[in-house]
Amino acid sequence: MFPMKRLIPLITFLALLWPAEAVAAEQTAPKGKAEKAIDPALAPAILKIQNRPIVTLRGTLLGYSPKQRTEAAELRIGSAIERGLRGPVTTRPISEGLLVEIGGQGMFVITPGDLNALVDETSEEVGARAVQNLSTALREVEESRRAETFLRGAAYTAAATVVLLLVLAGVRRSRRWLSAHLADVVGPRLKALAIGGFTQHIEGILLFLKGLVGFTAWALSLFALYLWLDVSFMQFPYTRPWGEQLHDTMTTGIKAIALTIVSFIPGLVIVAVIFILTRFLNRLSRLFFDAVESGRVSLPGLYAETAQPTRKIVTVILWLFALVMMYPYLPGSDSDAFKGVSVFLGLLLSIGSAGTVNQAVSGLMLMYARALRVGDYVQIGETVGTVVALGMFSTRIRTPFGEIVSLPNAVIVGTTTKNYSREEETGGVFLTTTVTIGYNTPWRQVHAMLIKAAHRTEGLLTDPPPRVMQRSLSDFYVEYTLGARMAQPNRRIAVLDALHRNIQDVFNEYGVQIMSPHYVADPAEKVWVPKENWYEAPAKKDGNDKQSPR
Repeated sequence: MFPMKRLIPLITFLALLWPAEAVAAEQTAPKGKAEKAIDPALAPAILKIQNRPIVTLRGTLLGYSPKQRTEAAELRIGSAIERGLRGPVTTRPISEGLLVEIGGQGMFVITPGDLNALVDETSEEVGARAVQNLSTALREVEESRRAETFLRGAAYTAAATVVLLLVLAGVRRSRRWLSAHLADVVGPRLKALAIGGFTQHIEGILLFLKGLVGFTAWALSLFALYLWLDVSFMQFPYTRPWGEQLHDTMTTGIKAIALTIVSFIPGLVIVAVIFILTRFLNRLSRLFFDAVESGRVSLPGLYAETAQPTRKIVTVILWLFALVMMYPYLPGSDSDAFKGVSVFLGLLLSIGSAGTVNQAVSGLMLMYARALRVGDYVQIGETVGTVVALGMFSTRIRTPFGEIVSLPNAVIVGTTTKNYSREEETGGVFLTTTVTIGYNTPWRQVHAMLIKAAHRTEGLLTDPPPRVMQRSLSDFYVEYTLGARMAQPNRRIAVLDALHRNIQDVFNEYGVQIMSPHYVADPAEKVWVPKENWYEAPAKKDGNDKQSPR
């Protein structure tokens, strides 16, 4: 059962929330602005019979203060009750105001000074409330004098107390059971969510849920105590005004909440319509841009690689426009708190978005300039590799060594970028390597050996054929550059490695040293190649050799 040591303080606390004076003030006059502080002798006084407020007297009459008038009225009504006078309660206009009578005998007068000017009360309204309240009080006086009233009230109160204790005990047991089995019931479902590491915080979530269960248990207990007080007070005539006040407070709160929810319904319907339309348009845009990306639809200026970035931009614009349209219809959007939160969020975005906007604009420049796309083999600064992700804020590249390098888009825009995959569209990536050979080796032989090494290298194209160029005639050696096309740019490093190995093998086969001689003195013999040695193997004499002497 629910421990009594916790029940008694709660009951006492709730009982103190509704003192008799507050009850009287609420029932005898409509709510308005607080009255100004006045002389205590002239302060408004409440006329009460059987603990029930009848009327509030504010003015003086024949020099008597409101308090003196209420005391005199209580004596007259008490005397009438003792004489067995029970009604009817009526009102009759007189020169001083409105006279309230019981069985034709005057009890008190409602003067123009008793009216609450702040809420524009009239004598008829105040008189009608006084008649109703006084009639109810007289019936309760008669009811309170019967023993069966007390016995019946005590029986109902005892039954309500038993129900209260059962409810509190049930709430307590439910709370204990949920606290003990929450991990078993909710834990597997939380693990099943598995949303971006969400399951890493299961302990914290369970702790929050336990606190929520405890809060709900206390709220249900307090509500049960509230209902118990309401039912118990209503059983006895003297405490019935308190019970009515509790009931009115509860129903007024529920009614206010219900009316607030109802007032939100039209706006929520409009928000729902805007949301559904925006979602529908977003799906249409997704289908359209997917068709553009797959090549089923073509439009001038819209390319397959820019279809998805454009779709994302359209999606953001659609939802931002929808949010602007929905904002006036959101519940509480016109409140100061809602406006303050909006200003705060706007301030945070304005402070933290400077660098973000720069990166995003750079990302859009890369996407719409089509300088990069996923799968391209590129060189950005010192970083060489394959583009694996082209995002709004950064681009990720996988190097030939398996490393993932993330480069901010603003850095890429300001750096020279070489896209080897785009060279593939014009015939393949042009791969070059350079060797330096002394002047005593025939250049035709060097050309032939380099081309032979290129033909041996797997991954280099034979059409167009490899080419050798003499880039420089230095002081001590000739600089030869071999260039060839390759079809797979992502194998550039592996192909270049194989080419270097083949160059060494071919030069070794023909006994030619790969070296760059530097002279410190003139040699004893001339460093030159006689004409009969111009076509050393593997060089072949070609009639089309424009550089051969005639």
